[in-house]
Amino acid sequence: MSEDSTTVKAYVSLSFADTEEALLTSNVTFCTSLPDVRPYIRDLEAVTDAAVAEISLEDCPAWS
Repeated sequence: MSEDSTTVKAYVSLSFADTEEALLTSNVTFCTSLPDVRPYIRDLEAVTDAAVAEISLEDCPAWS
């Protein structure tokens, strides 16, 4: 499957909340790539304040 505006990616992140308790927080965001819109995370490899995974259908061959 080639990358186009119909390809959905999920971004799963884990990080510590910026509170005294430093609770572990998580977030899941689904989005598509659009040619005139900046990506959800521009440089995924440079993220240092959270654990982030980018997942697409191509990562799950059993589902295709």
